[in-house]
Amino acid sequence: MGTLGLGTLALVPLLAACGSGESAAGAQEATAGKSWVVVANGSATPSPVVTGAKSTATPFPTGFLPLSSASPAPTPTGSLSCAPVKQNPINGATAVAGATSATVTWYHPGGGNLVDYRVTAISQDAMLGEQRDIGWTVVTPGEPCTFMSATVTGLDRDTRYTFSVDAVQTRPGFDGTYAKTVARTQVVSTTA
Repeated sequence: MGTLGLGTLALVPLLAACGSGESAAGAQEATAGKSWVVVANGSATPSPVVTGAKSTATPFPTGFLPLSSASPAPTPTGSLSCAPVKQNPINGATAVAGATSATVTWYHPGGGNLVDYRVTAISQDAMLGEQRDIGWTVVTPGEPCTFMSATVTGLDRDTRYTFSVDAVQTRPGFDGTYAKTVARTQVVSTTA
C-alpha cells in the first residue's frame, strides 16, 4: 500500500461508513493514491447580478449633500476668554480648608437651564457606624465664564474630606429638576 496523506486518512473512516458495504481495509485500498473524491459534477456558482435597479452618479463627490445658502451659519460656542465645557464632565475643583470650614472653588461655564449649585463635603476617614451628614451649601450661579466659590461650614477638625459640586438643572419639556456632579476636589484635611 502506498503512502497515505493525513487528509486521506481522515476520509477513510468517513468513506467506510457511507454504506458501501466494503470493509475499512477495502476503502483504504480504493482511495490510495487519489487526491480528490468527486461527489457530483457541476460548475461554479456565478456571482449574483442586480436586476431592476438603476444607479446614477452623484454630483457630490464626498457623498454628502451640500448645505443650502439659506441655512444658518453655525455659531461657535466659547471663546478664548470663556472655554466651552464638554458634555457631562466632572471637572476639578479646589478647596482650602481651615479648622471647621473650607472654601471650594470651581469653574462656572453658565447655561440657560442651571438653577443652582450645591456643594457638600464627604469625609474620607473611615469610622464605625453612620457618618455625620454635612448637608448642602446652596449657591446661586453668577456671571458665566467665571470661577465661583462657596464656604462649607460645620466640618470636623483634623478630618480628611473631598468636596463635590452638583449642578441643579431643569429639563426642557419636563417638570422638576435634576442634579449631576460637575466638579470634585482631591482629598483636603481640616486643621486640628
